[in-house]
Amino acid sequence: MVEKQKYQAYATATQTVSPVRQIVLLYDGAIRCVQQAKEAIEQKRIEDRYNLLIKASELIGGLQGCLDFDNGGEIARILYSYYSSIDARLFAIHRTNSTQDCDGIINDLKAMRDSWNEIDQNNVAGNGSDGGNVTDFPAKVDNSAVPPPPSEGLTISA
Repeated sequence: MVEKQKYQAYATATQTVSPVRQIVLLYDGAIRCVQQAKEAIEQKRIEDRYNLLIKASELIGGLQGCLDFDNGGEIARILYSYYSSIDARLFAIHRTNSTQDCDGIINDLKAMRDSWNEIDQNNVAGNGSDGGNVTDFPAKVDNSAVPPPPSEGLTISA
């Protein structure tokens, strides 16, 4: 019964919440999961840490999977790299249990979330209540805040 209610709430949200607002909400969820994973690390609740980091990774993967490379151009490629970097860093925490790494990811996600929230607020203010389109992302993005993927101890193969 609970799963059916969750699905109905999700289905309603996708129909009533603008695409940009949905992105902000996904960032909120990922931030919350990483914060809770940090608390689990501090309390030595390893299984909870694992599950929370997996959930955060799934949320990031959802954001990454929705990128439109045909219409998003360079922005989509930058975001793809950003999401890949975040996901790799989340994966590394399974090995390191680093609360500092959690803090870094949280800060990076908050910065990006705030950017999307600003876009959403500008769209709502300028376009009524529709929240605008995801392709309204600014044409020029300062990607200096996008952290590079970790270079040590991580091997990715196809």
